[in-house]
Amino acid sequence: MRLVVLILGVLLAGCQLAANDSAAVSQCSSDNLLANTDFGSSDPAAGLSPWRGSQHAGETSFRTRVNNGELTIEKIGTQPWYRLVQAPRARDLRGESLVFRAEIRLDLTADELTHGFTHGGGLQVSVWGDPDPVMGGDRLVFSSTLEHEPRLGTTDWVEVRVPFAVPSTATRMSVGFLHQANGSMQVRNPGLYRCGS
Repeated sequence: MRLVVLILGVLLAGCQLAANDSAAVSQCSSDNLLANTDFGSSDPAAGLSPWRGSQHAGETSFRTRVNNGELTIEKIGTQPWYRLVQAPRARDLRGESLVFRAEIRLDLTADELTHGFTHGGGLQVSVWGDPDPVMGGDRLVFSSTLEHEPRLGTTDWVEVRVPFAVPSTATRMSVGFLHQANGSMQVRNPGLYRCGS
């Protein structure tokens, strides 16, 4: 009986944390800090800019296409990863609480993958800062890579999000999408929103 009470207590606490997180996110600003959130569908001449794509060195292994504001990233070769990111001005966002979110639809598997990276597809956030006063440069001070569910399998459209705080010493940041599996993933309605400081 004590075990049942303990389990119920843990479940209720988890539900309360999830409710608090949802309430906090719902209070975020409606002003999207990202540009070209339809991936150029309203202006095909603009292409994906300011989104920037890159993949692991080697033969071209990923193909992107856009249809009605939905971005598809499909693996077509052997290289292990592809990312598409935007780089908001970190210095302007120092001390802010933000949430990066998007809707994703997955058709991804980890079958026969041999690389040591996290398998899957979804959101990635990286923030650099804390410059060294002697040697210069900066270091990674926040990173979230595919730390959400789902990130593998076949899904319908689902919203995923990464809440994070921008350190007061932040110098640069990137938010975007990472594909590290076999198959394809789709993205729509990406957004980066202020949620207070």
